[in-house]
Amino acid sequence: MLVKCGVCGGHVPAEVAVDVPGAGGERYCSLRCAMQVDPKAAASALPELPRRILVAVDGSGPSLRATQMAAVLARQSGAELTLLHAIDPALIRRLPGARSAPEAAELERALRAEAEAQLGRCRRLCEGAGVPVALRIELDAPARAVSAAAADADLVVMGSRGLDAASGQAVGSLSQRLLAETRTPLLVIH
Repeated sequence: MLVKCGVCGGHVPAEVAVDVPGAGGERYCSLRCAMQVDPKAAASALPELPRRILVAVDGSGPSLRATQMAAVLARQSGAELTLLHAIDPALIRRLPGARSAPEAAELERALRAEAEAQLGRCRRLCEGAGVPVALRIELDAPARAVSAAAADADLVVMGSRGLDAASGQAVGSLSQRLLAETRTPLLVIH
């Protein structure tokens, strides 16, 4: 459903229209239009600072930059920060040498050790910025793991492309999937 802006007459989807408390139910296409009506009321319509930030970590350059940005945001807002690394079980099955259960278990142990090392680097970045963090490793497809964890977050921060970008069909495919699967705000860092 589209909503017509009371100021400029533009039309926007109802889910992105700006509601201003005390404006009599009037909705606007943007905060700029809402500010023209009542600047103080429109400013009160701004979202709260995030209190729980989730960072999807895979060890790539964009992932490390996402961690740095999340640490800055967490320090400024006093937010709790969680670093999440997902190990895709389908990847374990596709790797050479995963023909038997013991071989697959050994590969999973190796991937967990690598995930712990990546999370450790990111934890040190955050702690260097004075931000305490929680660490999580999930054995699940990355999109499913991040989407499920996003339900408990106010903001998800992630890199624009990860280490698995070569196997993905499109750059940013994980961020595109998350946009479709979650209503939690998503900040994508290049």
